[in-house]
Amino acid sequence: MLLIFSILGIIATAIGMATTGMVSVYAFTSVGLFCSTLWPCIFTLALAGLGKSTSQGSSFLVMMIMGGGIVSWLQGIIADSTSIHYSYIVGIICFAYLAFYAIRVKSILKSQGISYDSQVSGGH
Repeated sequence: MLLIFSILGIIATAIGMATTGMVSVYAFTSVGLFCSTLWPCIFTLALAGLGKSTSQGSSFLVMMIMGGGIVSWLQGIIADSTSIHYSYIVGIICFAYLAFYAIRVKSILKSQGISYDSQVSGGH
């Protein structure tokens, strides 16, 4: 899911940057929809396999949210020097990193014997 919604975020941001008017508005609005699914995926993948260090890892992960403030600051600097449309390249870079993370973490977890791709029986 992380990979899929990161790619969709890249596509929506690129469409928003390349267009104007309502198409741009809908594209940038859809980015929020794609972002809403990212945090649960990131949080779950980041804590997988930590064992007894899960609570400490969770604390560090929540503290790293503060680093997201740098992204807004950087986008503001780019917007001031170019235009607001072009400043969304920062968002594309962030989504690209999340896509890389999704691919990389899958191989790391697989080497630890953890797989989120297998279907679990049961449920409703």
